[in-house]
Amino acid sequence: MPLLQRAYGRFGLEVRNDRSQTQCYGLEQEGCCRLLFPRVAGQQMEVVTVNISGGIAAGDRIEGDLRCNPHTNLLVTSQAAERIYRARSNDPAARINVSCHIAEDACLEWLPHGTIFFDGSRLQRKMTVEMADNARFLFLESRFFGRVASGERVEQLHVRDGLSVRRGGRRILEDTLKLESDSVNVLLKDPAVAGGYRAVTTLVLVASDVSSRLEPLRNVLVAEECKGFAASAWNGMLIVRGIAQDNWQLEVILQRILPILRNGQSMPATWRS
Repeated sequence: MPLLQRAYGRFGLEVRNDRSQTQCYGLEQEGCCRLLFPRVAGQQMEVVTVNISGGIAAGDRIEGDLRCNPHTNLLVTSQAAERIYRARSNDPAARINVSCHIAEDACLEWLPHGTIFFDGSRLQRKMTVEMADNARFLFLESRFFGRVASGERVEQLHVRDGLSVRRGGRRILEDTLKLESDSVNVLLKDPAVAGGYRAVTTLVLVASDVSSRLEPLRNVLVAEECKGFAASAWNGMLIVRGIAQDNWQLEVILQRILPILRNGQSMPATWRS
């Protein structure tokens, strides 16, 4: 089987506080990765990641490095949902690795659109976070197994997707999804897995005030359309997990949840309708 051209991309961003504003201090863009900086009001800097290769194919490699110096406030989102395309039988998995460093009194919000997995796709992805004791970190990852409106089904999938968080030098979270199956559609129909829903999401907030956000969040989750969601908080960390019928329903729910976790701030620029 012939070798195919594969994409490589790298992005790096370091931000510093300058007169109470978060400013770019170092920027790196290489290969298929680009960073855009929409103009937004307030002290937070907003960054949009763009993959100009048009999606992720088996064998592609993406690397990212985010560094938030003291008293900075950075939001990272994406231009659109990322697509993980079908792999050939002997293709290696695509690899995405992002490292984050969050200093004292700094805030990093990682709020991309979701990831769409096509039948036969292969992905190994890992985000590692090193944060100070009094830093703040908000993480979102949504996964869509085929596009429901297009009638797509996902049967074969090889995915390893992980988040590792260390706060003050201590590991507080190791969250890993390993999904390697030739019958994903059947697996998703299991009531103990997703009950037939095709969109799943995880939200993680690490901050000193997470306990005060749990009750308002659960008040929102009692709505009928949020019945597939649950939240818990302990040890300065809040985690929300949920399932939805498709990406559209999931985004509607997330637009109700995220303001509670973000002090009422408006949604990222690429999320606004």
